[in-house]
Amino acid sequence: MSSSESQTKDTAIYKVIRNKGDQFSIWMDYKDVPHGWDYTGKKGPKADCLAYIKEVWTDMRPLNLRNKIEAVADTPLPAALPGVAAPLLRRSLIDRLSSGDHLVRVDLRPEATTERLKQAIDRGYLHIKFTETQGQTELSFPLDRSASDFSTGDFTNSTGTIRVEGNLVLDYVRIRCIANISLDTLDGNAHFVKLDEAQNAGPGR
Repeated sequence: MSSSESQTKDTAIYKVIRNKGDQFSIWMDYKDVPHGWDYTGKKGPKADCLAYIKEVWTDMRPLNLRNKIEAVADTPLPAALPGVAAPLLRRSLIDRLSSGDHLVRVDLRPEATTERLKQAIDRGYLHIKFTETQGQTELSFPLDRSASDFSTGDFTNSTGTIRVEGNLVLDYVRIRCIANISLDTLDGNAHFVKLDEAQNAGPGR
């Protein structure tokens, strides 16, 4: 390496940050995180931070746009009855997933392991997939650590079940997702609670 290349090489330490739309960026480590962004816990040379972002940021669309598109795609229009407009027959995805528990799987790329699940929890975001909906609805949401319960899970031995909770916006409706995940299979069940109901019920509901 020439002396000029050594002088221009970026030796600074960066940190990876993420905004509410689940979009990632890098920021100089010595600078305060800008408003609207959160530190993910990852820092290091620029190349390492960019490689990390490439691994975890698999969908460039903002979170609210992804949720809206998925909600529309997973809500099929049934055949209209005589004298009844088709939109009146549509049962929204939110209503369906707010009624009873539904099978889910933790969505981890490129490989689903308990270790990767722990890393996702440490980052404060979780991706789950409702496996019984049309197209298998995939959602991302920030974890509410005060309401989630990891005490009954053993991440080292991949045993037990954890409960995770977090709020998100789906089809312009603010909801809470509550999921129980088995560390053995990374499968479980989940349901929605509309935000006003979640607020009235308090944490853990």
